[in-house]
Amino acid sequence: MSMDEQYDEMRKFHAALTTFNEHLRASMSDLEEQHKQVSPHWQDAMRRTYDAHWQPLEQAMRQYLNRDGPVYLKFLERKISHIERYLFGTGRPRY
Repeated sequence: MSMDEQYDEMRKFHAALTTFNEHLRASMSDLEEQHKQVSPHWQDAMRRTYDAHWQPLEQAMRQYLNRDGPVYLKFLERKISHIERYLFGTGRPRY
């Protein structure tokens, strides 16, 4: 794979990851709103079981959205910047 192809693929992946992160954030927000609406009506043993499964997933999603996702994007931006410098010279990198 040529550097030009790698550059194009990295940019596509960066765009796809950005879109994924935005959709995941919106979906989590919608789901949290649904939880708030149903919470007063659902206070039984099944709810406690559900919460025991939901809370670790929610924590993992929050960690990804608030820390890991942005770190991955910054990493890709640095890689893209290095490729741009290699391909296009010492001009100002995009990222």
